[in-house]
Amino acid sequence: MRFRAWLMMFFLVSALGGSAQSVQVNMDPVVEKLLNNWTNQNRSNPRLEGWRIQILSSTDRQQVEAGKTQFQSLFPDILATWVHEKPYYKLRVGVFRSRQEAMGFLGELKDSYPGAYPVKDSNIHPRDFLE
Repeated sequence: MRFRAWLMMFFLVSALGGSAQSVQVNMDPVVEKLLNNWTNQNRSNPRLEGWRIQILSSTDRQQVEAGKTQFQSLFPDILATWVHEKPYYKLRVGVFRSRQEAMGFLGELKDSYPGAYPVKDSNIHPRDFLE
């Protein structure tokens, strides 16, 4: 039975391969240049949109760095990073693809960080999702 399936698949692929067609796209050189620039920029600085949980905000950078150290002692496997949005330094933790994922982790944080809340972040490097 398996042999018959493989044989049928071979003939199907052979038949389709013989009738393959090609498509040629003629693109305006200006559009092609814009597309190439956009592609190169995204390759050199890839960013994705996702969610993080903000656990601390302060005008004192040292306080935020101390908060990061404290968080990492409680949750060593969770990414913690801070951003500076003048005049505030904001400590954000985790990397989540959706708000629902962030809300799931937020439940674990509520005892230690009762004021924590999810925030959308459009500046997440793709490797952060893998860590």
